[in-house]
Amino acid sequence: MSTPCSKCGKPAVYLRRYTMEQLCKSCLVKTTQLRVQKTINKGKMLREDDRIAVAISGGKDSAVLLEILVQIEKDYPRTELAPLTIDEGIKGYRDRALEAARELCSKLDLALEVRTFKDLFGHSLDWIVENRENSSTGACSYCGVLRRQALNTAALEIEADVVVTGHNLDDEAQTVVMNVMRGDSRRIARTNRSQEFPIPGLVPRAKPIKELSERDIVAYAYYLHLPYHDVTCPYAEEAYRNDIRTFLNEMEHKRPGTLLAILRSGDAIAEIYELLPQVARIHKCVSCGMPTSKKICKACSLLAEFGG
Repeated sequence: MSTPCSKCGKPAVYLRRYTMEQLCKSCLVKTTQLRVQKTINKGKMLREDDRIAVAISGGKDSAVLLEILVQIEKDYPRTELAPLTIDEGIKGYRDRALEAARELCSKLDLALEVRTFKDLFGHSLDWIVENRENSSTGACSYCGVLRRQALNTAALEIEADVVVTGHNLDDEAQTVVMNVMRGDSRRIARTNRSQEFPIPGLVPRAKPIKELSERDIVAYAYYLHLPYHDVTCPYAEEAYRNDIRTFLNEMEHKRPGTLLAILRSGDAIAEIYELLPQVARIHKCVSCGMPTSKKICKACSLLAEFGG
């Protein structure tokens, strides 16, 4: 005999381990959407008349993010969703992900904006990795810095009020632990700039699905048949994040709720830093004009290695 749904009593198809809810397909979809809605409201992430740039990678996280936002924003006709993809230039990987992103946007009747590393910085990520002189700088370091810059540049171009990204609960917990272990807890606040605490030249960021686990997202995408590209980036093996992911997955398996507790701690750290006076004054990069705490921003500093 099948286990009944915790919400309606119908046969359950999914166990949300950190809340111990047994859910049928319908309740899985409804509770997932409601969880995102509550996250948005609690964090005051979006406003009723926002033009929202939705960062779409072609993967499951951003597919679920966009689909849920489409459902939520039906009640807010003044809101505009603008899907946006950054093509780093990873042969055999990003091109296939782009196909999935375009299929998803077509299914949701939305137009997809695409910007490339090649157009924005003069080089693809493949070229940068192949020609890097400092082997200690991993591909993910180049990619992370340049993607953030590219997203901000593109969001400014399309006049977005906010950029939303598909960082899930697993991602956020890993990031909190990584920043603490690197001795850079202030970064937790810097990477979550809300509309309440804007920085001139930097489009505010929001992470509406940060309280959804990766398991939640896989289940949601599966039951709604969302198109997505499910292949690991060829450069992922270089990432420091992999070690943290393995450790946290083991902890979450043994003690469900660990990831959510880490997320709450990260939010508390960010709130404290938001209330403190800025130690470093934010001004414009002398090279590209983007906001930075130094004379030259990190993106331009990395590109200088290649004569950029």
